[in-house]
Amino acid sequence: MASNVYVKSVIWLTSLGGLGYGLMVLTEPSEEKLSKIRATTSSANLTENEKKKVLFLKRLQEAASDPSPIYIKKKEN
Repeated sequence: MASNVYVKSVIWLTSLGGLGYGLMVLTEPSEEKLSKIRATTSSANLTENEKKKVLFLKRLQEAASDPSPIYIKKKEN
C-alpha cells in the first residue's frame, strides 16, 4: 500500500502541511511582542526619506480610494 505513488504523495502532503501549520502556530508572536514592535517603529523615529515615503503611500492610498482619475486632479501644496 505504501508503494503507491498517490498514497505517498498524500502522506507527504499531509505531513508537510501539518509541519508548516505547527511552525506557524509555534512562531506566532504574542500581543505583548506586537505592541513592543509597534512602539519601536513609531513615526517619531523616522528619517526624512522615510517620512516622504509614508506621505507618498498615504496619498497613493487616497488616490486609489477616490473615484475620480488622478490625472485630472490638480497639484496641491
